[in-house]
Amino acid sequence: MSDTTNLSDVRRHTNLRIPVHGDTVAATRYQPVEETEPSPALLMYVPYHQDDGITYGAYDPLNRYLAKHGYEVVVADMAGTGASTGFIGEPFTRREGTEPAEIVQWLADQPWTTGRIGMFGKSYGGITALDAAGQQPDALEAIVPIHTPYQGFRNAYTYGGLFEFLTIGMDWLTLMQALDAKPSSRLDDEGQWKDSWLGRLERMSDREPWLFQFMENNPEESYWEDKNIPVDNIETPTLAVGGWRDPYTEDTLQYFEAIDAPKRLLLGPWRHQMPHRGRESAIDFRKQVVEWFDHFLKDKDNGVLASPEIQVWTELDGGGTNAGQWRGFSQWPTVDDSLSETVAFAVTPDGLESPDTYHGDEVNTTYEFDPTVGISSADPYGVTFEPPATNDDDARTLTFETDRLDNPVELTGTGEVTVRVQSTVADPTVVVRVVDVDPDGQGTLVTTGAVRGRYRDGLDSPADMEPGKEHELTIPLEPKSHIFEEGHQIRVAIGSSFFPVWLPTPERGSFTLRSDPENPTVVRFPGRARKDVTFDDPIEMDQPDDVLPTSPTRAAGESSWETSRERVEGEARATKAHDIQVSLPHGALSRESTHEASVKVDDPASASARNEMRIEFTNDLGDFEVVASNYISHSLCRLNTTVKLDGETVYEESWTK
Repeated sequence: MSDTTNLSDVRRHTNLRIPVHGDTVAATRYQPVEETEPSPALLMYVPYHQDDGITYGAYDPLNRYLAKHGYEVVVADMAGTGASTGFIGEPFTRREGTEPAEIVQWLADQPWTTGRIGMFGKSYGGITALDAAGQQPDALEAIVPIHTPYQGFRNAYTYGGLFEFLTIGMDWLTLMQALDAKPSSRLDDEGQWKDSWLGRLERMSDREPWLFQFMENNPEESYWEDKNIPVDNIETPTLAVGGWRDPYTEDTLQYFEAIDAPKRLLLGPWRHQMPHRGRESAIDFRKQVVEWFDHFLKDKDNGVLASPEIQVWTELDGGGTNAGQWRGFSQWPTVDDSLSETVAFAVTPDGLESPDTYHGDEVNTTYEFDPTVGISSADPYGVTFEPPATNDDDARTLTFETDRLDNPVELTGTGEVTVRVQSTVADPTVVVRVVDVDPDGQGTLVTTGAVRGRYRDGLDSPADMEPGKEHELTIPLEPKSHIFEEGHQIRVAIGSSFFPVWLPTPERGSFTLRSDPENPTVVRFPGRARKDVTFDDPIEMDQPDDVLPTSPTRAAGESSWETSRERVEGEARATKAHDIQVSLPHGALSRESTHEASVKVDDPASASARNEMRIEFTNDLGDFEVVASNYISHSLCRLNTTVKLDGETVYEESWTK
């Protein structure tokens, strides 16, 4: 089988082998054909199988684009995944920084590179780029991490200590369960793939599944201690990218602040998707990546550092994804920043009003926990639809609104809500959603925040609340830039759930919300009342040089997101489904997944999910089928993985806890 494919202006080498820490990492090299001299190299280091559905199906066009602009692009299977040797006992340990750092130095020593190396990638690819930069390898001269957490616990829990049920527990961990058991779809001539795969299957049966590891270890546990990326060490020029609808916006702001190097930050309206491919406000991001690497790896004076340090999309038109303005900032505003203007609204019996004008009665309202809240507000990545109306969720929470606004009000920055609650249970979940209500009464989620009661003083200081005693909780809101326009209303909704995005705490109960003029429950955010929506800090952002579909060009498929509510028992259900077919150079691959979460209105402990992912592919050995299924709840987790070749079962294992 040939390991080289010519694509007119790019030559794709598919049998690159790199020695790393005693293992052999399998990689694909995209060689720029028109370059007659050595080129700088760009590395993506991920566990998603470099010849398969995600890494090839989604990123091959980007890799070829970068190669055509004069870069050797190398996409490598993380040690312990795909066609690489090795095994991963626990994910996100520091090996995920030292391994790519070693590869960076190996690439620098190759005769086909100039010795100047960059790294890029989304999500896991961003993690390894940041982690490698934290090791300070001499040859690494620029990175572009996209939608990336940097603290270990954030790969499973929110800053408020809630388990990331939908994105991690249901979606990502099911994917990794399948990829764990799946062999490389491309067979190398030496047969190394077979030894790596069979050895991995043998060790998998004795390893605790990642799902169990994550759910057994709360965010304060020692399990997470060696999984934090040392971002304070980073001296590598960094183009950081985040999105308003991505889970890791706050993470991006935090690591960006910690990096002491030339840097720029791009915050747009995207989900967990590449900015040049997002359905919302796609930009010419590929060109920006090239220009970033050109400046630091080729010494081109192209003005990338002349732009504002922070570039932000401000939402207009009630929070839709298409109307807005790009703006430039020198720093990100927070409520703790004395230089930032701040808007505050107190919770009163008459709605939201300025704390300075709150002189009336106190709020003393009891709320019965409703774990079904969230299914009308969730905006999951991986599917395509406009942000949903929040009204059904709002009706199931405590809501407080402003009058219709006479002038626009801006929220740009990281806000917080101070909530006075008295709970009947020791560890309640308190969720605050800030909603933009248009003149027709439809609500659109702007930002949200949540905390478990035991983490009210921080993840490092867990302590149960005393039932029946009033506590004051400070809940940070997700970062955002948004304009509440004239004629709209600002709504604050306070409840106990954002399901299925986060797993609610399991106790039945209630909390009493309190607010009075002397000590109000209050929402504060950086911003100000405006005369209009004309900005004095606008910037221009180029559109893509060619129109790209939301789905990768190498793949075709469909996604769906359905929610329902059973009227008798009040059970809420959300189902996410996705199927994709990928045309590979060495065959074909299909992936189908279904993720179904449900919870009963009167029983938070009933929250559960059933997930299945099926991957089928054909290569020279035959027809493979990998099926990963699992059930997740507070009291029971059960997994099953099966691998078949030409209809015969070659591996099957189940785990229960």
